[in-house]
Amino acid sequence: MIGFETIGNATLTVFDNIPVLTTDPWIIGKPYFGSWDHAYTIPNEQIDNIKKSKYVWLSHGHPDHIDESSFIHLKDSILLIPDHFGDRIYNHFSKNYKCIKLKSNEWFQISKNVKIKSFADWNQDGALLVDILGKDIICNQNDGSLLGWSKTIKNTVKSYKNKFILKLLNWGDADMINLYDECGKFILPSAAKQMPIGEAYTRTMQNNGYNYAIPFSSMHQYVREDSFHMNKYCTPLDKFSDGFINTYGELLPAFIRWDSTKEDYKKINCSKKATYPIPINEFGDNNMDELSLEDRENLKNYFNSFESLPKHFGSLIFTVGNKDFEIGLSNKETSIRFEAPRNSLMKSIKYKIFDDMLIGNFMKTTLIGTKSLYPYFAPYVAKYGDNGLSKTNTELKEYFDYYKLNSADYWRDMLKFKTESTVRTLIGSNRDIHNFARKIKQKYF
Repeated sequence: MIGFETIGNATLTVFDNIPVLTTDPWIIGKPYFGSWDHAYTIPNEQIDNIKKSKYVWLSHGHPDHIDESSFIHLKDSILLIPDHFGDRIYNHFSKNYKCIKLKSNEWFQISKNVKIKSFADWNQDGALLVDILGKDIICNQNDGSLLGWSKTIKNTVKSYKNKFILKLLNWGDADMINLYDECGKFILPSAAKQMPIGEAYTRTMQNNGYNYAIPFSSMHQYVREDSFHMNKYCTPLDKFSDGFINTYGELLPAFIRWDSTKEDYKKINCSKKATYPIPINEFGDNNMDELSLEDRENLKNYFNSFESLPKHFGSLIFTVGNKDFEIGLSNKETSIRFEAPRNSLMKSIKYKIFDDMLIGNFMKTTLIGTKSLYPYFAPYVAKYGDNGLSKTNTELKEYFDYYKLNSADYWRDMLKFKTESTVRTLIGSNRDIHNFARKIKQKYF
């Protein structure tokens, strides 16, 4: 068969008679310190196809896209890595695997009938275009926003017959939503609104010229006992079509096998995985564990290394084992309190993956004198800092200079990004206004 199949969370497997490419293989692990699991089982046939793939493309560093426990099955694969600034992913895997760093916006032939283009953006996300037989084009956008590449990708896609978009569109739980205000009140996330996802697919297809969309990068559930309650904000598969209008094309099932020679598909049947809360001690956590003196020093050194934080925050407070530890940053009155078990917290510091604590949604985060983690905390710590290896002002300048030179649509997309970030900061938890602003952005940019 020549074509592709979609499976799991954000896994695309492409065939040129044999499996030639798999993206973001999450097969067996429980990422985000055990907080996430697959919402649906992956059939053995699809697991075998992933294992046999000649190439594996890795979009970005989140563990539901790079699940290291799955790589025991991929020793013979060649890893394809976007040209992210800092090369953290490339440098990590090149020690034990054959890796190729793909220059953005250049075709790379992976078989007789399949070629790909990879794109790295300044948010440390990656996108992939897959050309099959010169008539099918897949845009694997996964979690990203095509920052620096939106117009280029749109112009590339428009000449194809069958145009597929695979991107994260859901109610909104795949982010830090376990947020509280300074009075201790839970901030109801946008996911609670259960906005019709089909409408977002319709807008995406209308604005970018796709005639097929496939639900993607959203097939997870929460399984830790301290994040299990967040399952109410996960989008069920039967809700992805809500509000969809087929004027511009077709919304396909999430798990399919598309035959490019027949221009038709078959649905892959996947059973829903049972959900049950797993005690946190199975992941090495204990809510009574306190920070040691060494832990406190490591926390201070880690967060003091981000030169941008004192410009916007006065302190960071860590509540661990019912005891507070405060890191003073400046004389500003804004603070963020993080309440989390010691083991997972300190692992995130040791391995520089603090974003995993945020997205795991078992850590309780309280905003004091500020309305959001964006745009001054989350991207500077998790994206530019941990993943992009840029923490000082000098490093950040070099970081963004790199993307100015290596992104075709940098200035256009930066205007869009700045507009949304400003609105998000000003309105904070007012989700109705935020959703309205996103619709305006999607319509006019």
